[in-house]
Amino acid sequence: MKKIICLLASFFAIHGVFAGSIAIQIIQNNPAQPEKVCAASYLFEQSIIDFFFENGHIVTNSPVYISSSDKKDADELHRSLQENSDGGMDILCRVQVDFNEAEDLTNPEALLLSNIKKVSWTNYSVASGKEISSGSGKPPKVDQNNNNESGISEFASLVASQLNAGLKKQK
Repeated sequence: MKKIICLLASFFAIHGVFAGSIAIQIIQNNPAQPEKVCAASYLFEQSIIDFFFENGHIVTNSPVYISSSDKKDADELHRSLQENSDGGMDILCRVQVDFNEAEDLTNPEALLLSNIKKVSWTNYSVASGKEISSGSGKPPKVDQNNNNESGISEFASLVASQLNAGLKKQK
């Protein structure tokens, strides 16, 4: 019995050594909701957090940030890097979710994959503030089977796997 406990303890200790601490920040760019965080942004954030947590990382998040101007966005990046440095995090993953223009949205409040235009992301080293990797992607072809909460979660998981691949390249 002691051997099993020691084996499990060493497994979790080794796993913890290789797990990085990652902070997730979602940036919402939604012309239809310029002052309110929409449910799709929260769902996107939760799906990415779940992906990293399930892959053994220590994960935290900042409140969803609503993009307003390049200057304010840059100030928010600086603030977020400082906050995560103070918190001892290793990586900051900023994910910007761009929504379709207001006239293109059928229902800005609804959890519809068709409301998302594209997503871009940048990974930063919290210690140095330098960019590690970046990328972007568009949602898959929208149909009646994926234009829902599940479709958004699947797309967010795909984005999270690409974020993770970018982090592995820098190691």
